[in-house]
Amino acid sequence: MSTLPAFPLKHRGYRLLSFLGVLLLPASVVHDLEAADTRTTIRIGTLPGLRYDLKRFDIKPGAEVELIFSNSDTMLHNLVIVKPGTRNTVVNAALALGSRAPEVHFVPSSTNVLWATKVVASGESFTLRFTAPATLAEYSFVCTYPGHGFVMHGSMHVTNDPKPSVANTDPSSAETTLLTGSDRAILKRIFMPDSGPASIAVHLPEGHSYCWDAGACSFRYAWKGGFVEPVYRQPGKLVGEVYYRESNAFPLRIGGAKPRKPSEIRFLGYALDDSGIPEFEYEMDGILVKERIEVRDDRLLRRFRTTSASGNLIWFSIDPEQVDQIHSNGQRKGDYLVFRGDDAREFYLTISSPEAAGK
Repeated sequence: MSTLPAFPLKHRGYRLLSFLGVLLLPASVVHDLEAADTRTTIRIGTLPGLRYDLKRFDIKPGAEVELIFSNSDTMLHNLVIVKPGTRNTVVNAALALGSRAPEVHFVPSSTNVLWATKVVASGESFTLRFTAPATLAEYSFVCTYPGHGFVMHGSMHVTNDPKPSVANTDPSSAETTLLTGSDRAILKRIFMPDSGPASIAVHLPEGHSYCWDAGACSFRYAWKGGFVEPVYRQPGKLVGEVYYRESNAFPLRIGGAKPRKPSEIRFLGYALDDSGIPEFEYEMDGILVKERIEVRDDRLLRRFRTTSASGNLIWFSIDPEQVDQIHSNGQRKGDYLVFRGDDAREFYLTISSPEAAGK
């Protein structure tokens, strides 16, 4: 008995697949099966602290891609793939959607948006299918849920030489046990009380901790003692007592004779030094600001570096009730500290606890 050939034969819109027998399948079904064999499947999940579990994935130009996005976090997230160099533009456009944002899943109508999932709830997933761009480049993927996009993003590389995907293993963002006497700062991206959804909590080696709001580009409050404990579906629990709160959501002002509130503020990210201390970067009306917070003599030391033009003044709003806690190289003028000349390009503030301030 002869063996039938084990290869497909075309026949009037069908294909005949034979191997010791005959099986008829519609040509469209066979096409789908063949497409599945050549499709590139990418799986992306979430991690605590506003993170995707992939930092990078590579695909070939023109590849058929199936991206499966699964959300195991307690917060809502989406995944939006954008044109090269447009991530911050899309994130800011999403923030400007206002009350209609939920109905469009927080995805702005923009030519910079290439593909997007819907908002995915905890425990759910969504599948995107698309054809990879022909242009070799780095394309960001980002969560545009309010505040998340400033820290929650990764990159899709379209390349002729794909490498294995890179997992997000940032140790500074992982759940970390606080060790007494540790000489490294600890950073967590976590939902914090009395702060926006893109909060960053930092514990400094000398026992001080603070909350930074990436969405507002602003220091929120400081406390002493322990760090922060995650709470399921709720803001983290502070371990210790808050000794200072910023009275203004964004205290910096620019201008000459009078302080002017910036019309645009953009968070650009942060860089960690060898001891894990972050330096935050943001823009206010085109002026680049870098802010680093450390501990000196049991006080928080906030160092600012700016690209303020010659002749511009930088104003810092202070609460009169907290004036005894703040010391600076700025000149006091009403409810402001004023920095001019070289001081406007590099200045500092120290913040003491009430006890250290003599209260």
